[in-house]
Amino acid sequence: ARDAEPKPPEADVLEAVRDRLRQALARSPFMQRLRSVFRTEDREKNIDQRDIRLAPWILWQGKPPAIEFPGLLDIVIKQAGQSPRTLRNLIEAWIRDFSPDGTDIAKAGQAIEQLLANTSHARLESWLQAHARFKLFSADHGPDNLAQALLGGGEDVPAILAAAGFVEGARSASSYLRAVQTKLLERLAAMLRDPGATERAQRAFQFLLQDNHLRFDDQRSLLAIRLCQAWFDNGPEPAPEIRNIIRDFLVDHIGDPRIRQDRWSGAEKEAELVRQWLTRASLEVFFGLIADYALDRQWKYRAAFWLAYLKKGVISDAWLALGKQVHAAAHAREKLGTAFGRLDGSADQSVLLLRIGKLVIGEWSHNGKLRAWREQDGPELYKQVYTRSELSKPCLPFPQDPLGGGGNETDTSGLSHFNPEKGYWQ
Repeated sequence: ARDAEPKPPEADVLEAVRDRLRQALARSPFMQRLRSVFRTEDREKNIDQRDIRLAPWILWQGKPPAIEFPGLLDIVIKQAGQSPRTLRNLIEAWIRDFSPDGTDIAKAGQAIEQLLANTSHARLESWLQAHARFKLFSADHGPDNLAQALLGGGEDVPAILAAAGFVEGARSASSYLRAVQTKLLERLAAMLRDPGATERAQRAFQFLLQDNHLRFDDQRSLLAIRLCQAWFDNGPEPAPEIRNIIRDFLVDHIGDPRIRQDRWSGAEKEAELVRQWLTRASLEVFFGLIADYALDRQWKYRAAFWLAYLKKGVISDAWLALGKQVHAAAHAREKLGTAFGRLDGSADQSVLLLRIGKLVIGEWSHNGKLRAWREQDGPELYKQVYTRSELSKPCLPFPQDPLGGGGNETDTSGLSHFNPEKGYWQ
């Protein structure tokens, strides 16, 4: 229990402490005139020692934060030099409420550093070691030093967090770690073109997640902006591998931007980029899987046709409905994560759904026909399960081939992929 976190008292207790401290340290006109001779010892006379011990919990919280009470921080620091319990409270409150530019945060951090250097109390030893390694209580350097260590390798991420004192409890979601996350994302954004970018990103993800959820879910927009920054700075694009792992991380933990637009508020530009990545991945995976499950000489023509539309930028969305054997394939899971649906009742046949303009296009694998519907009449994208009937229902008739004749403008069963070498169906 030596390193266990002390818990702050109940809110009503702390509010009573705030009121008593405010009255004892009120800066009256008379006190202002005597400020130069009004010593810390004089201020302490009318303050209960227990209130001083609890004061760290309200220094940077509440209305008003007690850091605004004249002389209070000096009084707390003085008692912390005599009472390890007060010093522990000050450390916990400083970490919980940390802000690099917060009122007297830097001053309090320097005081903690000095007090730790002069103590031999066993329950403070771990903080002394953490500061020696990371300069933890330096408001200017501590968060960045810890971020650098987390990305740097040589020791796994949980071990580094344990060494810094951030294993679990309130510390693991403290404002100090928010500042560490900001520094970590800044560093990672500058590394995404480096040879070790994949390893750095994977280490960052270990820190960004806690129990497989974002450590700071309210920082989603900043997270997306930083992770996508390298694709908007006019430099060369990072490698496809790093693009894919960032795409998967963002989709898994913020949400698919095609389905969960609300989760991408404040990062709309980044959401659109991830949508483009998902669309490309859907097409690439579809044609890659078909090569495995539908040996068909037409497929190189179909792939060339739709990838040209993708390259031109006219495909706004793509979604896959995969047959049972296909959606179980490791390749599909690796490339798509969970961003696809299942075609019920099908083993290996699959469907690619595309949104182009005001149309929804359905491209079946194997020898299935090509279908097109007006958006309001076609299958809904992003569903988890589809039936064959909803993806093969009557569609818009295709016009006659203007080059070679043929075709039936009353046929609503779709377009067969005849004679691809001569561009018949295309």
